[in-house]
Amino acid sequence: MPPYRRTIFLVFWGTLVGVLAFSGWYAWFSWHRYEQNSQYRLTLESDMVATVTQKLLDGHASGLRFLGVQLQRADALHHLRRARTLLLDYQKATSNIVSANLIAPSGQVIASTTAPVGAPLPNFRNNPAIWPAFQKGIQTPGMGIYHPLRGPLVGHWVIPLRYTIFSSAGKPLFVVTTPLRFRGIGGFLSHLPLRTGTAVGLLRSDFYIEGRWPVPQNNLSKMLAHPVSAGGALRQALQRAPHAHHGTYAGVVAVGEPIYRFGAFTRLSHYPLTAFVSVPRDQWLAAWWQRQIQYPLVFLLIALGLSLTAYRRILFLDRRWELQRQTFERALTTQATHDVLTGLPNRDGLRLVFDQALARTERQERLLAVGFLDLDAFKPVNDIYGHAAGDDLLKEIARRLQDAVRRTDTVARMGGDEFVLLLEGLRDMNELDQVLARLQAAIAQPFHIKGKIVSIQASLGLTLYPFDEGDADLLLRHADQAMYAAKVRTSPTKADWVQLYHPDLGTLTVGDETLRQDFLRALASGAVTLRYQPLVALATGRVAGLEALTRWHREDQEVSPDRFLPSLGVRERQALGRFVLQTALQQLTQWRDMGLDLFLSVNVTPEELDQPGFADTVFGILAAYPSVPPKSLVLEVLEIGEILEQEAALEHLQRLRGADIKIALDDVGSAYASLLRLKNLPIDEIKIDQSFIRELSNKPQDLIFVESLVNLGLAMGVLITVEGVETEAHIAFLREMKINYLQGYAIARPLEAKAVADFVRSFVLGVGDADTPMLALYQHLGWVRAAAESVMKHEDYEHTELADCPITTWLHAHASELPEVETLLAEHETVHILGREILQVRQSGTREELHLLLGQLHGHSHRFQEGLGQAVKAMRDNAAATASERCDRDVGIQESGKKLQGTSNNKNFTT
Repeated sequence: MPPYRRTIFLVFWGTLVGVLAFSGWYAWFSWHRYEQNSQYRLTLESDMVATVTQKLLDGHASGLRFLGVQLQRADALHHLRRARTLLLDYQKATSNIVSANLIAPSGQVIASTTAPVGAPLPNFRNNPAIWPAFQKGIQTPGMGIYHPLRGPLVGHWVIPLRYTIFSSAGKPLFVVTTPLRFRGIGGFLSHLPLRTGTAVGLLRSDFYIEGRWPVPQNNLSKMLAHPVSAGGALRQALQRAPHAHHGTYAGVVAVGEPIYRFGAFTRLSHYPLTAFVSVPRDQWLAAWWQRQIQYPLVFLLIALGLSLTAYRRILFLDRRWELQRQTFERALTTQATHDVLTGLPNRDGLRLVFDQALARTERQERLLAVGFLDLDAFKPVNDIYGHAAGDDLLKEIARRLQDAVRRTDTVARMGGDEFVLLLEGLRDMNELDQVLARLQAAIAQPFHIKGKIVSIQASLGLTLYPFDEGDADLLLRHADQAMYAAKVRTSPTKADWVQLYHPDLGTLTVGDETLRQDFLRALASGAVTLRYQPLVALATGRVAGLEALTRWHREDQEVSPDRFLPSLGVRERQALGRFVLQTALQQLTQWRDMGLDLFLSVNVTPEELDQPGFADTVFGILAAYPSVPPKSLVLEVLEIGEILEQEAALEHLQRLRGADIKIALDDVGSAYASLLRLKNLPIDEIKIDQSFIRELSNKPQDLIFVESLVNLGLAMGVLITVEGVETEAHIAFLREMKINYLQGYAIARPLEAKAVADFVRSFVLGVGDADTPMLALYQHLGWVRAAAESVMKHEDYEHTELADCPITTWLHAHASELPEVETLLAEHETVHILGREILQVRQSGTREELHLLLGQLHGHSHRFQEGLGQAVKAMRDNAAATASERCDRDVGIQESGKKLQGTSNNKNFTT
């Protein structure tokens, strides 16, 4: 992501997060501010209700006191008609009262506006719902307020008000009561200036409802007959603050519909009543939303929408500009790396894909065919039809070549009428033949040029990587050489238009079946024979087995398999495999009859392993030789490509091992082998590739690779065979390692069958040439490795002193032959000094010091090995040059002697 785009991204999302955070803070702040303001407003409303109710009750108290005085003056207890008249006058003068009653202290109603004089009146002493409160109230001066009850004289819910008149002696004379209609109180409350949806009411100190608006319609009796439930929010708030004059509450109320409400209360000063006001939470939240949130939210959404639109527009423009820039860069790159006429990669474009193709080929372990194609007789087309027609022909050739190859292949134009083909991922020569057949058919089709039908031909030179090892330039040169060879020997029929580059066999024709037919005829005629190379067991020094090697006697030359096998098809390879196995087992039978107990190794090609009935074929051939036990047969498998990962090949190997036939993996450590996969393969033996051994005499520093492969085999628990043992120095060195078998020219070249028996009986492996830097270096590296392991594993080790090191002895013995021997001796001494310091620091130093010394030890040891390798190579070259000069001098002396002898003879003849 470019820096400016990252800045835009961070600014936008930072702003968005900031706006959202501010919005969350604003919502929280506005809610708390609205809550405080609303609670304050509810408190004011509850104060207003308390004040109005206080004045109303004070008015009723004054009226009852005045009525009581009038009744006392009129001696109402003895003049009932006068008392009823006063009661009626008071009822008419006072609104919202149901009746006016005169009651004796005994509870007997003396007079009432609801009954005429002489009518029977109730005695409250007989009413348990009224009498306890009445008896308690008559002892209290002033006006009293009872809890709601269904009036015995009126038959509906009322709030009784009572006023007791006392004698001069302080005894109660009578009680005046004026019940208020409950709905009348509700009507009074409904006229208060309150908001819609507000519930207002009065609550006694014993939590009986004395009035409420709105009045519940269905459960009025239930509400008035009992105190408010203890779970109500208002009751809990009053109980939490029993002496508070004001207060607020929030929660589910127990009066009316049980919903969540916000409210406030105010206690009256002279009466056991509390005024309360509440609103539903939904109404509270809706008001907060409308007043504090709605319009800011709309503005916020509009702003966010516009910001998002602007951000997306900026990103869209940025992407469009980026696409335009990339398109422009691709156009420039295409112009620089592609041919303008054909659109194919040019020389620079080919270089970009060539190295990638080489890397993919090595990774996939397949073949890469590099082809150089040139059109024959293209110049006459330009001369006869013009350059424009020639350009059209080149464009059509380019199109046909691209259509003929696979999608993974590359076609490039090098200039003029020359094209390069990169054919990747080839499994075998058959797959290459198929691609070449399509190319030949595409080129052979006639071309229409200015109304004329023109046929042209082409020459193609091919080289195969990795058989032809090299970089891109070298492979192109080889393909170019093969192309010119094809032009030189091209016949008029163009049957052999393709030439394959090969450094030994020359160029093989890959258009016909000449070589393959020759090989099949050679198998039938006996021109293909076997040679047998001995394998010597290090434990006994005697020959333990033989490897069967193919030789083709062609045109008076003995051709080895590495020169003709890559050109064979699947059918020829399978036929060769059957021939080798049958011939070798037949010969092994003869040797066993002669008393030779040997095992026999036979090479197996990947094409044979890919054959469905391969294991059954081996079993069938082996059954024809019952005297050969299965354990005496070793099948050597070359690990190449992915053949050993295929289910069919693994099944063959497992079946063969199950029958006690041994499986050996050949050329381990070569470019084709993947060491990480060896542990998963069903094998009994590994054969270390000869390329690791042959150059050890000149490059002794490479023995570390051989030791790694040997350790790999030991860890796998398999037998280890080393190929390429060509000198006595190799034998002496390999005797120090845990190897099972040796094979190479130092033991014997491949033998004819008739010479094997005598060789096996007489051969005994020698001790080899101990005067070699390989052996001394191997022993030297032993204690270097021990020093390194002591650092990693925190263990002690036995240090080898400089004078006792074998490499010291060897360097001094060959000091006169080695260039810069003093530098080697100094570097070698440094390695030993570091080893001694590691031993000392190991006992008293720190881990950091140990690791620092270990790094220095590895560095000096590597420089010493490189220097030793260069010095040994120079010593070998000098020795070879000296021997050559001595040989030339001896030849000159012999020729001079012959001339002198001839002169003497002439003199004698003359004489």
